[in-house]
Amino acid sequence: MEISELLIRLGFRSNNLGFRYLVDLISRGLKGDEIEPLSRKGYTLLSEITGKSVGCIEKDIQNCINSAWLYGNSDMLYKIFGDTISDVKGKPTNKQFIYTIIEKIKYSS
Repeated sequence: MEISELLIRLGFRSNNLGFRYLVDLISRGLKGDEIEPLSRKGYTLLSEITGKSVGCIEKDIQNCINSAWLYGNSDMLYKIFGDTISDVKGKPTNKQFIYTIIEKIKYSS
């Protein structure tokens, strides 16, 4: 399954800046590129490509995930992320989200 197709089915909006960053990081993770720790490798790489700060990249991804959790396909989100959701925040962290999607795509192929 294509990354962007899966994210859209989950309720992500492709016009959200964080969407593009998520697709890029997930794609790199699937190829075996080293993206962790996100703040030093994954976000920094995107920062160099886009010219935005690491903080902006991280925040755009957080906002994208937040938006999907508020307006997305809650049944599908909880089916995939049920055990990774923080009791405090009610959604997975950026890292949990990215790696869960990578695993979902790897094992559904």
